[in-house]
Amino acid sequence: MHGCGLDPLNSSLDEQFAMPLLQFVRHAESANNALYRALIAEMGGVDAVSADPALQQRVDEEEAKRRSSDPQLSARGYGQAALVAEALAYESTEASMTTLVCSPMLRTCLTAEPIVEALQRSGAAELRVICHAQYHETGGCHERGVALPGRTFRQICDGHPTMRFAAPHRFPSPDLGWYSAASTEELDVQTRVESMYIWLTELLAGTPDSGRLIMVGHGHFMALLLARLMGLPAEGACSLAVHANTGVSTLRFVKSKGSFLVLSLNDTRHLADRSLLSGCEPAEDGWTGVLRAPGWSLHQFDAAREPMPPWLQKQTVAVRAECLWAHETGITAASYSESDTRAVTIVCLLKGIELIVGHVQYDPPSMRLRQLIVLPQFRSLGVGRALVRQVALAHAARMDQTRQSSTAEAEGGKAVDGNAVGGKAVGGKAVGGEA
Repeated sequence: MHGCGLDPLNSSLDEQFAMPLLQFVRHAESANNALYRALIAEMGGVDAVSADPALQQRVDEEEAKRRSSDPQLSARGYGQAALVAEALAYESTEASMTTLVCSPMLRTCLTAEPIVEALQRSGAAELRVICHAQYHETGGCHERGVALPGRTFRQICDGHPTMRFAAPHRFPSPDLGWYSAASTEELDVQTRVESMYIWLTELLAGTPDSGRLIMVGHGHFMALLLARLMGLPAEGACSLAVHANTGVSTLRFVKSKGSFLVLSLNDTRHLADRSLLSGCEPAEDGWTGVLRAPGWSLHQFDAAREPMPPWLQKQTVAVRAECLWAHETGITAASYSESDTRAVTIVCLLKGIELIVGHVQYDPPSMRLRQLIVLPQFRSLGVGRALVRQVALAHAARMDQTRQSSTAEAEGGKAVDGNAVGGKAVGGKAVGGEA
């Protein structure tokens, strides 16, 4: 997963380096989602159903009997759609072009409709709306395993006139339903994931650097597509890329590398009233899961006394090169080779996999903080605050040394809160962390 210290909600596109913006938005709560939630409540709640396979089977069987093949939104879903629309429109002013892509299924069109209307009101430049017949949910349009044709492109246009769709994409014909070519419920979803991946990357390659692409889709298929974009295995993708109803994931497309920077996953800040939050509890949708926040630890290295191990030094160079130096003309690792030898470097590592997610340096001669990086998907964990606090401690120690005109011995190698990775495995001083 790639990233650098950016916040798409708190800075304009001009302030960030130029790369097309890609945002995935899961549809608002549908009548089927609400039905599933009600059935779980009838069976004793999420915890009871999660712990009892027999109860889960009863919920699934009852839902299969009562579900709609192409449901409307629930009352809560209409409220969610209005809120995400305003949030996305607020971010639209800097984009030179906006393309919105939605699934042909009714719940995504009803979610996309207020988004398009809000973008139109905000004056979004060169707004284009595409209905893509292959961007549907896993399984297709079916009822109890029997394929149904779905709506035609003309029916979709007539049902959502304010969307002003461009020409149909991958429909059998304007007079045939979007799923009419299928004879059964979809069985091979990965072929469609690969097809959408190729189409999406080609679309982004032709999008201006200040352009924006919004993809309004479905939880399961979006998770599989996100896994493909990030180069992760499809297995377990649903647990990794959990999306609440109207949850937003934001990426940037690096044209020069054909890769993606992940800025945020499942952002639901627009749902300030948490009673509107749905679709992200274990078993609530029958597929989603909740990830526990990863533990991390800080490790401090003084280049003059305790150098960083080569494998970790390689990681720090790579993360600085991608997040800092790549955007400064003529700056490379060699530019910092001399200053690195006198710096105190503090890194944040994820527990168990020793992956660097944060970095900062303190330069004793100038007494300055520099090279602060926190990968965005870990910014909510307090990593940046902990790194800055550790620099403040290093600076205080330096001031004491100056006043006393003597060299203070380094602190012991224990973690300040007992949760850090052991110093012997990583080296340096383990100076803090979180479970």
